[in-house]
Amino acid sequence: MPELNLTSDYYTGEYPSLLWEMTICQSLGDGNGTFAKALQKPLAYGNLVGKFLLESTSLATDCEKIVEIGGGYGTLMAALLTVLQPQQVNMVDISPALLKEQQKHLKQFPISFHCQDIFNWLPSLKQQPVDLLILNEIIGDFPTITKLSKKALTRSLRQSQYAPLPNLSPASLNEKDLLAEAARLVETYDLDLNDLPETFNLNYGALIFIERLAKTKVARTFITEHGCDTTLPYPFSIFPAIQPLADRNPRQIQLKDHDEYNIRFDHMEQVAKSLNFKVNRFHLMDLINIRFDDEINYLLTSQKPVSEEQEIFLEFYEHVAEYQGIILEH
Repeated sequence: MPELNLTSDYYTGEYPSLLWEMTICQSLGDGNGTFAKALQKPLAYGNLVGKFLLESTSLATDCEKIVEIGGGYGTLMAALLTVLQPQQVNMVDISPALLKEQQKHLKQFPISFHCQDIFNWLPSLKQQPVDLLILNEIIGDFPTITKLSKKALTRSLRQSQYAPLPNLSPASLNEKDLLAEAARLVETYDLDLNDLPETFNLNYGALIFIERLAKTKVARTFITEHGCDTTLPYPFSIFPAIQPLADRNPRQIQLKDHDEYNIRFDHMEQVAKSLNFKVNRFHLMDLINIRFDDEINYLLTSQKPVSEEQEIFLEFYEHVAEYQGIILEH
C-alpha cells in the first residue's frame, strides 16, 4: 500500500536546521563567498531571483504584495528586497524556529510573519491579491506518496469518481484516500507513467498545491527544486560528469531526521497548463548565470581540481545541475 512521506515533524521540532543540506540560496548567500565566484557576475541569490523575475515576467519593481513560503533563514528575501520594493511582504513557515531566524535576519524590513502550513494558508489567498508567491527549494518537503503500485493504481482508476477530496492537509489522508487521490490526479491531468517502474513515487503535495493555487488571486508563482527529469542547458549538457540522474521517478533524498523527494517537473507543468496557467520552465543555471570559461571547461572535462577553490566549484556545479525552476502566471 502507498505511504505518505512527511517532513512536518522535523520542521516543527525544536532544532530544525538547513545546514545539513547544500542549498543554492545559502551557498550564494550574500554573493561574496567562493560559490559566488562560479557565477559570471557574483551576486546574492535573492538579487539574481529578483532580476530574473523582472526580466521574464511583468512583475513591477514596486509591486503591492509578495509572499514567501518556507523562507529558511530569510536569506533570499533579504537580497530580493534590494531589487524589489513591494508595499507588503509576508513570510509563511511551518517552523517556529526558522521563523525566528527570519525575524532576526529581516528585522530592518516591514514584514509580517505567519507560522502556518501552506495548505492551510492558501485558502486565505482566494480574496487577497498577491503579485508574487515564492517557493524556493522547498517543494521537495511537500508530502510525497511513496510505494505506489501501478497495478493498485489501475484498479483504483476503474473505481474512482475523480472528485477531489476536501481541502484538508494531506497528513490527514489514509492509505485508501492516498490511492484514490493518486488515481484522480493521473486521470484528470493525463499524467504519463509509462517511463516509471512498477512501484514508484508521486509528488502529491506539489500537484495539489498547483490545484489549490489555481483557486487563489496569486498573479505569479516562482518555484525551484531538485528535479528528477532535469536536462542541462548547453554547454553543460556535453559534460557527462555533471549530468543529473533523470529517471523521472521522484527520488528519496535522505537528510538529518527527515527525507525529501526530488520533483518531476513535467507532471507539475502538465497540471499547471491544464489549469490555464502560463508556464515558464527553466534550468537554475540560466537564472544564476553560471560561469563557463577555459578554467571551468578544463575542470568539468578533467574532473581534477588543482585547488580548494576548484573543488568547491566542482561540488557546486554537480549540485546545481539537478535544479529546475518554474514560473506559473495567471
